[in-house]
Amino acid sequence: MNELQIAETKGLVDVRVYQICECDAVAAYSLEEAKEWYKSLTGLEDSDLYPDEEVEIVSMNLQVYEDEDKVGMITVREIVNNRWQGEPLLAFTSGM
Repeated sequence: MNELQIAETKGLVDVRVYQICECDAVAAYSLEEAKEWYKSLTGLEDSDLYPDEEVEIVSMNLQVYEDEDKVGMITVREIVNNRWQGEPLLAFTSGM
């Protein structure tokens, strides 16, 4: 008998923003996905990132500077809603 298999579909509500190191936060579906994408982007190693147990999920209501000029503020939710295209992204950086 064939079993019905339902593929898991993820959407915007499933996106989390992970503070994976001192200065950068990555939007992704999972911590593993965030870290792998970030390491690929930056060339950093696991040892350069926070250990998994120290990674925080950033509040979607957190306000951060909208750009490098540090003039306007925007919520993390607005960043994700405006920029998410199904792939991990650098949600914000403190630029330290």
